[in-house]
Amino acid sequence: MVDDHSSKIDASIQMDKDNKPSHPLSLLGISVLRIRFLVGLLAGILLLSLLSATPTFATKKMLMRAAFNQSQTESGILVSISGRVFESTNTSIPNAVISIQVNNPQGTSIHVAIAYSDLSGAFDDTFSIAPSSPAGNYTAYLVADKPGYDTARLVLTFTYSTPDFSIQSSNTSLSVQQGQSGSLVLTFLSLRQFNQPVNLTGLDVPAGVTLRFNPPSIVPSGTVLVTVAASYSAPVGNYTVTLLGVSGSLSHKASFQLNIRAGLIQPTNVFFLTTVAVILVAIVYAMLRSRSKRKRRMEAVEELLRSAEADTGYVATARVIARLEELRAMGKVDESTYQRLRKEYEKRLERSK
Repeated sequence: MVDDHSSKIDASIQMDKDNKPSHPLSLLGISVLRIRFLVGLLAGILLLSLLSATPTFATKKMLMRAAFNQSQTESGILVSISGRVFESTNTSIPNAVISIQVNNPQGTSIHVAIAYSDLSGAFDDTFSIAPSSPAGNYTAYLVADKPGYDTARLVLTFTYSTPDFSIQSSNTSLSVQQGQSGSLVLTFLSLRQFNQPVNLTGLDVPAGVTLRFNPPSIVPSGTVLVTVAASYSAPVGNYTVTLLGVSGSLSHKASFQLNIRAGLIQPTNVFFLTTVAVILVAIVYAMLRSRSKRKRRMEAVEELLRSAEADTGYVATARVIARLEELRAMGKVDESTYQRLRKEYEKRLERSK
C-alpha cells in the first residue's frame, strides 16, 4: 500500500513537469536562430547577385541617337529633330521621356519640349527659326529618362547661316473709295548678306482692284511703293490682300486689310450717265450730219443756179432741168426746192422756144 501511494505521487509530479510552460529564455533562443537563418539567406542572395553576370538590382544602360533636318519655309527655317533610344543590344526602349532644349548662338533658350519614344524607340520634335534670327551655331540638349535605365544625354549642333530677306508693310489696313486709289510702302531687309532680286506680286486681290509696284523688283535692302486703285465696279467690302516677294526658293509675304468704300458715283449712276452721254453724242452727230447734208444740198443748188444764170438759152435750160432731176434722184435737193425750180425752168424753157 505504501509503495502504491508513492508511485501515484511520483506519477503526479511527472505530469506536473510535462505540463509546465517553457522558460522565456528557451523562446528567445528559437527567435535568434530564425533571425540568423534569414540573415544568412539574404547574404546568400546578395552574394549571388554580385557574382551574377547581370546584377538583379542594377539599372540598364540606355543609348540615344538623333539628328537634325532643316527645310526652308515662308516663316524661316523649320528644324526637325529625329532620334531613337535603345539598349546596348539595340533593343528599342519605348515610353522613354526625352526632354529637349535648343539655345541660339547667344546661349538664349529658344525652344523647350518633351517627347516620348514609341514602340520602336523613335521620337521626334520640330521648331522654327525666324528669318531675322542671328547666324551661328544652334545647340540642342537632349536628355532621355526611364525607370530602370541610366539617363542618356546627347548634344547636337547645327549652323544657321542661310542668306535671306524680310518684308514688312507700313500699313496693316488701307481704306480706298471706289474710283480712287491709296498707297502703302513695303520695306525689304537683307539678312546674312542676301543680295538677290526679289519679284513682287499680289494675291487674293478683289475684282476691280489693281496693284502697281514701284519698282516691280528690288534687291534688298530697300523700299517699294504699292499703289492700290479701286474702280467704280469694285465691290464694297473688306478684303485681305497678300503682297508676296519671291526670290528663287525663298518667299515671304505681308498682308493688309483693304476696305473699299462706296464712291460718290455708283456703278448704276455711271451706267445711266454713260447711256445719256451716248444718246447726246448720237444726237449731236445726227445734227451735224444733217447740217452737213443740208450744206451740200445748198451747194449743189447754188451750182445749178449759177449754171442757169450763165446761159438762158433753150438747150442750156434743158440741161439745167436734167441736172435738177439728177440732184433730186441723188437726194441733194429737197422736194419743195425741186418743184419750185422745175416750174421756174419749164417756164423759161417755154419762153426760149
